[in-house]
Amino acid sequence: MTTLPAAVGAGDPRALHVEIDNPLDMIAGHQLLSDAEDRPPGQSPARRRWAPAGCDCGHPACAGPGVHPAAPVVRVFLAERHPVASAGLRSVLNADPDMAVVGSSGDPLRLADTLRRVRPDVVLLGRGGSLAEDLALLARLRAPDVVPEARFLLLRRAESTAEASRMVLAGASGCFPLDLPEDRIIKAVGIAGAGGTVFLPAPPAARVTVAGPAPEVAEPLPQHCGLTHREGEVLSQLAAGLSNAEIGRELALAEATVKKHLTSAMRKIGQSDRLRAALYAHRHGLAG
Repeated sequence: MTTLPAAVGAGDPRALHVEIDNPLDMIAGHQLLSDAEDRPPGQSPARRRWAPAGCDCGHPACAGPGVHPAAPVVRVFLAERHPVASAGLRSVLNADPDMAVVGSSGDPLRLADTLRRVRPDVVLLGRGGSLAEDLALLARLRAPDVVPEARFLLLRRAESTAEASRMVLAGASGCFPLDLPEDRIIKAVGIAGAGGTVFLPAPPAARVTVAGPAPEVAEPLPQHCGLTHREGEVLSQLAAGLSNAEIGRELALAEATVKKHLTSAMRKIGQSDRLRAALYAHRHGLAG
């Protein structure tokens, strides 16, 4: 288990403390991957590439020549083909003071040139054809001569953990569908802008077909595992996508205590990592 430095969260991403157990330990929530060495002291990740001194583009995200706004702003670009969906996203994101939609385009053929000019922090990539086609477009846009530093969120569901893995390996920062509540859309974009990864809602586990007969092994039910009330609460918060620090704040527990309860619960339910524990909680109705 690797513990990363505290970084930035929903309102203030620096409030999050993140632990990563495996590459897919982000289901039903997020993992924040920050690199403190890449930015000056006191500067949040969301401010790395916006509003340079002397900017006079006139966009509300830029404060004018020589002036920087007091609060970090995540600059978002909408690569969505459907104008109604694009307008809805623009309205939702611009209503948040920490975000600004700096451009949009529904033409995938001109998207690369537009992104080179705008240089956004986060790109919301609308659903085109198949997942393979969207990931191929993503790879072209993340090329060194386009916007390799931008974060990309796919506007689709991950239908399985296998699909989530494909997205991560292609360089996406996660995905979410357009039917999410507005506050969850804002939070997802904020997490990506701060350098994190988010998959909402939680994708179901990939189904594997085993050739030949095999004995059925039923996983233990929560009521047969000897879970304490507190361990059940911690599992429920984990399934909601919260980090250990966030679970601690929700349950008024020290982070070390949360970790202790979670480790004990995972051992009792027979799940080896946070991803499987979160999926177990969803399968058995512990997610609330």
